[in-house]
Amino acid sequence: MRRFSGLREWWSSAATSSIAEPDSDRGRRSHCDLSERSAGRGRCRWVARSSCSGWEARTLDYTAGNPNRTDDDPLAWLSRILWPDRGARLVADRRRGTRPIGGTVVAGGNDQHRVGFRWWAAPNPSEARILIPATSSRAARTAVRRYHDGFDLRRRLRSMSAEALMHVPDLAFRLLRRNVVAVSGSSSDGLLTDLMTRLSDAMGIRELHVAITLSRPKTNRKPVLQLMDQNGACVGWAKVGWNDWTRVLLANEADWLRRPTAPPLSTPRVDYQWAIGDSDVVIASGVLATRWSRRRFDAPAPELLRAIADLGTRGRVPVTETTWWHSVEDVMGVAGPAEARAVDVALSTAREIEIEIGAWHGDLTPWNMMSPAGSSVETRRGKPRPTHVIDWEFAADGVPFGFDLCHFHTQVAMELKAMTVDDALDYSARLSPQGLARLGVDPAHQLLVYRLYLVELIRRTLRLRAAGLPVHDVQHGAAAARRLDRGVPDLDAPIGPVSN
Repeated sequence: MRRFSGLREWWSSAATSSIAEPDSDRGRRSHCDLSERSAGRGRCRWVARSSCSGWEARTLDYTAGNPNRTDDDPLAWLSRILWPDRGARLVADRRRGTRPIGGTVVAGGNDQHRVGFRWWAAPNPSEARILIPATSSRAARTAVRRYHDGFDLRRRLRSMSAEALMHVPDLAFRLLRRNVVAVSGSSSDGLLTDLMTRLSDAMGIRELHVAITLSRPKTNRKPVLQLMDQNGACVGWAKVGWNDWTRVLLANEADWLRRPTAPPLSTPRVDYQWAIGDSDVVIASGVLATRWSRRRFDAPAPELLRAIADLGTRGRVPVTETTWWHSVEDVMGVAGPAEARAVDVALSTAREIEIEIGAWHGDLTPWNMMSPAGSSVETRRGKPRPTHVIDWEFAADGVPFGFDLCHFHTQVAMELKAMTVDDALDYSARLSPQGLARLGVDPAHQLLVYRLYLVELIRRTLRLRAAGLPVHDVQHGAAAARRLDRGVPDLDAPIGPVSN
C-alpha cells in the first residue's frame, strides 16, 4: 500500500479542509477559542455570567475528570461523551480485509433502526479532526460537501476532490483502510443509539449515519454531528453539550436561533432540543452553501450587520449604562495594572456619551458564514439573497453597534493572513473605520467603538481569569491593552484605500 501514501496524504488534507475552522492551528487561540492545557491537571470552577443574554450568575464545575482533558487522544475524548458508562470506545481498526462500506449495526434491538458505527478519520485516527461515515458512500459524499466563506480556491477544490473520491467506494476503501475507526465494546447503548431512537420517532428515519467534527482542545469544545438518513441526505446538525459550560453555550445558541431574522440574514432552525443522559443535544437544520461564494477577506455587508444588530434591543444609551459595560465592571477586580490603565483610557473618552447598541454575533468570521456567490447581499428578482450565519454560542444583546465588524477583521488577520495578534489589531484598526462609516456609525463615535471593542477583548480575558482558568494562551486581552495604552492613531487620521 506504499504506492497509496501520497494519495492518503492528499485525502486527509482534502477531507479535513471541509471543517468549518481556519486552515491551521498556529499556536494561537481566539478569545472564545481557548486552550485548556493547564485546566486538565486540576480542578477548576467556572463562574459563568452573561452580560447581555440574561444568564444568571452561576458556578460551573469544570474538572479534570471531564472529557475535555487534553492528555487523551481525540477518539478517547469523544468516546467518553458518546458512552459515558465506558461500555464502548472508538478505536483505530487496521484489520485487513474489513470493508467499511455498508457495515451497519442494529440499534436498540430493532431491525428498523440502524446506526452506522464505522468511520474514516482525517487526517488520521490519532489526530482525528473529522470522522467521515464509512457505512454509506452517499453519506460520505454528503459529509465532505461542506463550503463556507473562509475557503480559498485550493480548499474548495480539495473538498470537491474528496467528494469525487467517495463516488468510487472500492478506491476509497483501498486508499483509506488505515484510517478506519470502529467501536470496541457494546455499541447498543449510548448517545448515538438514543439519538437514533428519538429521530426515528420524530422524523421516521430508519437508518442513521453520522459525520463527527472534533474541534481543537478549547473551553467550548464539543462534538458536532452531521446527521444523515438512509439515502445520505442531511437531516440536521446536532451539537452536544456535555458539561456545564458547553450546556450554557448551547442553550444560549438555541435561544438566538429561535429569534426571527430579516433578510439578508438567515440562521439554522432549531428542530429539537433534548436531554440525552448527561448531555444536552440541540438539533438544527442544515444551511445551504454554494461552492463559489464571495471573497473570503471581504467585510460582511452593512445590511447583514444591521440585521444581526436588529435581533436585539436597538437604541442609543450612555456607554456606562449598557449591560455590556456592567459586565466589564464585574471583572475589573482581577485586572492587572496594564489592563486597568487601558480600560481607564477607553472610559475617559466614553463615560456619558450615548452610543448606538444592538445585538452582536460574538464570533462573526468567514468560517461561520455561507454567502451567495459574488456579493454577500446579491439580489435575485429584487429580493436580497440570504447569507447563512452559524455558531451563535457567544451572541449577546446590549453591545455597541460595530463590534462584529471589528472582530471580523481581527480574526481574518490572525487566522487567514497568519498575522500576530498585535499586527491583527493594527490591521483591524486600519480597516474598521471604513466599515463603520458604511454602517452609518456617527463619525464622532467611530474611534470610540473601536476602543470599546478593544475593551471587550480585555473583558473576555478577565472573565476567564475571574473564573480561575488559565489565560497564558489568550493573547487578545494583553494585545488590546497595549493598543489602548499607546493610542489608536490609525483612526485619528484620514485613511486611504487599504488592500485586503
